[in-house]
Amino acid sequence: MDRQQLDQRLREILDGVRQRIVEGASPSLQDLAQVEDVICDALNRSKADALQAWCDQAADDSASPACPHCGRRMRNKGRAGKTVVAEGGAVRLTRTRWWCDACKASFFPSGQRRDRGQLPDDPPGGKDRRRGGD
Repeated sequence: MDRQQLDQRLREILDGVRQRIVEGASPSLQDLAQVEDVICDALNRSKADALQAWCDQAADDSASPACPHCGRRMRNKGRAGKTVVAEGGAVRLTRTRWWCDACKASFFPSGQRRDRGQLPDDPPGGKDRRRGGD
């Protein structure tokens, strides 16, 4: 990970947040609720951008996992992009896709916190089990 590039991108994102707050802030204490909305909106809109900046710099260092269906070792099927919905918003990842020859299952290790629920494109049970040309 290039921490200097990540730092620079996060500075740009947070500078944009600062700018939106300064431009949207009222000078009157009578507008506390409106200014709170401006601040929360600016910070919330920056979450996905900050997460995307990290995703763009983080290493794809997943090791050969065991198949979640049959337990056999999976093989690397190459890299592919995927949109993941996280708490901060949707981000685009390019990661290793894993394939099980035994049960024909393919998936990306998500690193997702399951206590937040399933992603919109997760089938019931949270398994990405596709047959055929995947």
